[in-house]
Amino acid sequence: MFLRAALATLLLGVLPLYADITLDEIRSKPPSNARNFMIWQYFDQNITSEQADEAFYLVRNAGQRMFFTYAQKSDRPEVAYTVQCMKMGVKELIRTDDSGCAKLAVSVGKLSAMHKDARTRVVDLVGDPGLKAAAEVLDDTNLSAHYRQYSPALFLRVYNGSYGASKRRQFNFIPDYDYMQALVKAPGFTTAVMSTINDEKLSKFGWALTKVDAVEGLDPRGLFYLGLNQLLRGTKSRAIELFQRSGDKAYYQSDKDKALFWQALASEKNDLMWKLLAQSWDINFYTLYAMEKTGTFPENYYSQLQTSDAVSDLNLSDPFVWNDLLDTIGRTPKNELYALAKRYDAKNLVPLQSFIIEKASRYRLQGYVMPYDAELADVDTDTKAIVYALMRQESRFIPAALSHSYALGLMQMMPFLCRAMDGQVDCGRETLFDMFDPHINLLYAKPHIAWLQYRVYHPLFIAYAYNGGIGFTKRYLLSDKFNPGLYEPFLSMELMRTTETREYGKKVLTNYVVYKKILGEPVSLIDLCETLLHPLKTDRFRKTK
Repeated sequence: MFLRAALATLLLGVLPLYADITLDEIRSKPPSNARNFMIWQYFDQNITSEQADEAFYLVRNAGQRMFFTYAQKSDRPEVAYTVQCMKMGVKELIRTDDSGCAKLAVSVGKLSAMHKDARTRVVDLVGDPGLKAAAEVLDDTNLSAHYRQYSPALFLRVYNGSYGASKRRQFNFIPDYDYMQALVKAPGFTTAVMSTINDEKLSKFGWALTKVDAVEGLDPRGLFYLGLNQLLRGTKSRAIELFQRSGDKAYYQSDKDKALFWQALASEKNDLMWKLLAQSWDINFYTLYAMEKTGTFPENYYSQLQTSDAVSDLNLSDPFVWNDLLDTIGRTPKNELYALAKRYDAKNLVPLQSFIIEKASRYRLQGYVMPYDAELADVDTDTKAIVYALMRQESRFIPAALSHSYALGLMQMMPFLCRAMDGQVDCGRETLFDMFDPHINLLYAKPHIAWLQYRVYHPLFIAYAYNGGIGFTKRYLLSDKFNPGLYEPFLSMELMRTTETREYGKKVLTNYVVYKKILGEPVSLIDLCETLLHPLKTDRFRKTK
């Protein structure tokens, strides 16, 4: 463990780690997410309303979390009023006579949860023509007969904004062919496809989506999910065509690979497609699967870097230092990035070097370094692979990583989780700033991961739970997912509505397979996918049939 005296100057330059933050210290820092985090922590101190007001005006791009935290310290009545209105639920919204407050609280979703009379009252109170138009759609008791009188943009606004029960009640019908072609061109169509494909109670609208032909202007994601919708409804040839269009339009290589993967699954001539997919330069779930099918493994990755034995005094645990480094990297021409990486030749700067090398190679070289083996000496090899797989995705091994939701450090530990775990982690943590210390961060992350491993055993589900929460993961598993069936488990992996967790899981699973090989315990990705369909081997939540 680092010495306490060393820790006292580890973070934030002149800011003492355990002293109260001051307004002068906040002002001394450049506007950034790191300074926002300082301000957020400042609100936890014993400060006056005037000090809170002054600090809040220093926030750059204040979000709801920051505003609500600030409101707890401010005595300004307009701030308390705004928070009260923003938090107003459907029942309170129905009862209020305050038009200003109602404007802050109202949404299409909340309107969809009301009875017609209440909805009319709220819409009249707010006086917003757009909401009035949305209410007309929600009030229509025979929308399947009248939908043509509403513009496609309005139709999709209400469709996407409505809560689940209202959406299923109002919209589970089949619009005519011409109207469906018009919907494709309206804002929100891709969102509508994604929310429809996974909902059996919207099956009629899902069938209507199979009639969509005018897809030339559709984005790659919309094309992909239209393809999945076709595949679910047995139209393989049309699905393959849409997957191909999606891949042709995709910007990211991983999206191109995903489109080809699904063409291979749906095609009768898939051997050629697997071979083509295995030639991709990107290391992702789809290419690893194809490579295993063709008996190969990626070669464009590294797990070690040749560095000198020098130790740099550059502090990668300081988020302000990391912000400056990111600015430097961003301003450096691509042809000079390798030279920049050499400037940071020190054994304690491997995460920084790896970060720059990946960017310099345009990610044709991908780093799977292991710079924190000392902190992971007490875990078994499989857990080590899981920790590094998560760490690579969370922070790219940078100790000072800080998200806009204030996930902290190497393992992007959330503040609420750190506080909940304080009683079981004996490291003397005094502030959330301590979480930028790699040793302390991993002291918190390891028991949390162990807790998840007790409940879910598969690396994909561990990733889901780490990113989306164990409750979210349990609900998803119990929603008739990952059961034996055509195109499973891949459909269940693609149909998760929460985009961040869905993509995160596939990336962490990829990292896990690569790290298992590096650590001398290679695993089969194909076998891992097959295991997903056997609940006894993956989690404690599902009952065998």
